[in-house]
Amino acid sequence: MKKFFTMLSGIITLIALSACANNHVDDTPMVIGNIGQQQLIRDHKSFQQSYQAFSLSEPEIIAIKNWPSNLHVDVYFGSWCHDSQREVPRFLKVVAENSTLSHRLIGLDYNKSEPNGSAKKHDIHYTPTFIVYQNNIEVGRIIERPKVSLTADISAML
Repeated sequence: MKKFFTMLSGIITLIALSACANNHVDDTPMVIGNIGQQQLIRDHKSFQQSYQAFSLSEPEIIAIKNWPSNLHVDVYFGSWCHDSQREVPRFLKVVAENSTLSHRLIGLDYNKSEPNGSAKKHDIHYTPTFIVYQNNIEVGRIIERPKVSLTADISAML
């Protein structure tokens, strides 16, 4: 019986990994390392579709425009990750409303790593992870999905 459950566990793991790999729906290569927002939206259909489908409310836009100019957000994401495909385009809509919001998009492989080692240095285990900095000091993180919304969660950190 123990052997059966061990084998079943292995099969479930393979199915889960296969589902994650198959979730990378476009034929474009996995993003690993820094990427610009225009290139991400242009080259990755799932991100483009999510970007086009999402819109911010007027109260969200007002809140975003009132954020201080000393904010920076590092976004660690997987181009293969459905949470990233949903949340990163939403964040890019936020960026479109506040030109002073600096940010960096860092693509990770399945092991949550990239060539510069930044993900390991910042203890990234889940995608996406948004690290919010004010005056170069980390003020909070949004991991996988916001509690309320990206706008509300970042505003609450300030």
